[in-house]
Amino acid sequence: MNTEELYIWRYGIDKLPKGLLEYGKFDVCDTYDESKRQRFQTKWRWMWKDKNGWEENLPPVLYLVCNKKPGILQFDFCDQWSIKLKIVSEEFLSLLQENGFIDKYDIATVKVVNKKNESLTDKKYYALRINHFDNDSFHFGKGITFHQNDVEKKLGISFTVYPDMKLKDNSIKQNFFVLNSIEYGDGIIFRESALDKVLNLYKPEIYKLSDYSKLWINKGFYPYGNEFMIVK
Repeated sequence: MNTEELYIWRYGIDKLPKGLLEYGKFDVCDTYDESKRQRFQTKWRWMWKDKNGWEENLPPVLYLVCNKKPGILQFDFCDQWSIKLKIVSEEFLSLLQENGFIDKYDIATVKVVNKKNESLTDKKYYALRINHFDNDSFHFGKGITFHQNDVEKKLGISFTVYPDMKLKDNSIKQNFFVLNSIEYGDGIIFRESALDKVLNLYKPEIYKLSDYSKLWINKGFYPYGNEFMIVK
């Protein structure tokens, strides 16, 4: 029986420590044009996918635009799930690739800037546009289905989390995984063998998958630093 512990790195929507990017507090753009009133723009078509694949190639360079002051940002991971992007530091990208997370994404260089196009950090960043998800690698087990409010219940909108989710094949060399799922898609799942190295990155928010199920149902009660969060 596979008993290996699985973890997830995912940030909440509440206030995060200095150096991290909060949900909804940044934009990802593909064009900077000083002649335009709105200098940062996005052509969008590279974000859309149909049955034949992505409509356009991922641009080689993207801009992550936010209002932080220079020198503050130190994050190693943030997510833009609405367009299937994982934004990772050079250090985290190396860790992903060393642990078998390869050939699953298109990659672009990311410039982290303010609205004046001034660089905000010396760290190097990359955007990973996910092409292949890892749902088929897991036994999900019995799920817990719930509605977030009465309106969703009336409309038949529900969410399901899986506290007993396990890998189907514990012998595979891959240690990091991304799921195509509302409940898990804005995080990165990883195996216990990678935990120590992930904890060495900048202020990760990490949970056991079994605990994460409780948090997802009651997200508002578990800010960064709560009792379920794994710390170094």
